[in-house]
Amino acid sequence: MYRTPLLAWALLLAPVSALAAEPLPPVDRAYLSIGHYRSANDLTGRWDAADGSLGTRFGFQRDLGFDDAHQALHWNAGLAIGGERRHKLEFFGYGYDDTSQRSIERSLQIGDEVYPIHASLAGNLDVDIQGLSYTWFFLQDGRQAMGFGMGAVRYDLGLGLVASLQVQDESVTVRQRLREHAWAPLLRVEYVRSLSPHWRWGVAAAYVTKPGGEITGEAIDAQARLEWFPWKHAGLSLRYNHNSVDLDFRRRRYDGGLDLETRGLQLAMMLRF
Repeated sequence: MYRTPLLAWALLLAPVSALAAEPLPPVDRAYLSIGHYRSANDLTGRWDAADGSLGTRFGFQRDLGFDDAHQALHWNAGLAIGGERRHKLEFFGYGYDDTSQRSIERSLQIGDEVYPIHASLAGNLDVDIQGLSYTWFFLQDGRQAMGFGMGAVRYDLGLGLVASLQVQDESVTVRQRLREHAWAPLLRVEYVRSLSPHWRWGVAAAYVTKPGGEITGEAIDAQARLEWFPWKHAGLSLRYNHNSVDLDFRRRRYDGGLDLETRGLQLAMMLRF
């Protein structure tokens, strides 16, 4: 009488039992992760005029009215090389876009344009960060892995402004478009530890530097994550990420600077192979 229910339970628990017998490796052979990133952002900048006069240091959120929190798509993919999985290649990226519309509360000089108090300003902002890295795990014992590596990251920012100004009792519309992008090398460290057949956690940090050329600066990126795999090839990853970027650029048309700080939680669906 109990044979059928018992057989059904056995079939349901068979994959879980098989998975429990296998330790969750600290480094996957290959993986793909796509998820949701709720970030808090603080972006400031300065664009100087072509004649050499210094522009106003302004906050994109405080002065231009862009949101300080965004919902973004975050993705990363990786591939382990070698039989012991001591080498890993990883690709990653995230970005967001925003629009604003407000009457500015102080006079701003951005590039060659001066925006007076109470000018009606509308803007759009695009931020995109992509990168790739290589990591060598000098410690890899099947339960934990620690390594360091190098790579490159690209920062791409675009800003469009349209302002309505009053000049000698006449309404004037000013349009301005600024775009900055840069590749920079990075150094990174990572540690991952398996907690059980279903859980593991890890931390990673990267230092990015651009010492020469038209764009110079540095960035620090740090992440802590906890991963849960109720199934052998699929699970969830909860991460906290912090990224801080400081860039200075020199152009023929203008000089300037950009500081970007992004931090927040990422929840991702992860496929491992």
